[in-house]
Amino acid sequence: MRFREELVLNIRAPREAVWAAFQDFSNWSVWAKAIKEVSREGSAWRFRARGQPPVDLVWVAEATQRRPPEYLEFRSVPGVPHNLEISGWLRLSETVDGGTHLELLFEGQPHYDSPLLDKAAEWYATLFGEPNKLLKVTFEQFKEHLEKAQHSPKLSASTA
Repeated sequence: MRFREELVLNIRAPREAVWAAFQDFSNWSVWAKAIKEVSREGSAWRFRARGQPPVDLVWVAEATQRRPPEYLEFRSVPGVPHNLEISGWLRLSETVDGGTHLELLFEGQPHYDSPLLDKAAEWYATLFGEPNKLLKVTFEQFKEHLEKAQHSPKLSASTA
């Protein structure tokens, strides 16, 4: 079962700050409750997120096109063990009030070694909307993390 999610968010933070936070994959597990761990794997990143028990969602992705600080395209790395094939893009643009307009397209498909697990993942995703819900919640937390950071005294003092 393929899934496709398109998200649009307006974040009260400068585009460069949003770009930097998005690219800081090693810290995603700090602010995203569903992300259990993120680690470097060659030129790519391995993400492990809470999925349908007892199986976590695991994907290994790399950038295929990058135009800082406005556009990033990504996809799964072929031949690397994972259970979620993904692809998509992120587009950031400045808003008139100095914030950032974020657009994200994320497509994927469960990819398990076992046909039985593939079927179970499809059934679970149909009933509970995962990983679409996981993606929405994670990016709402991303927005909250950035907006909170923009208003923290520590950040204000360091940018002054």
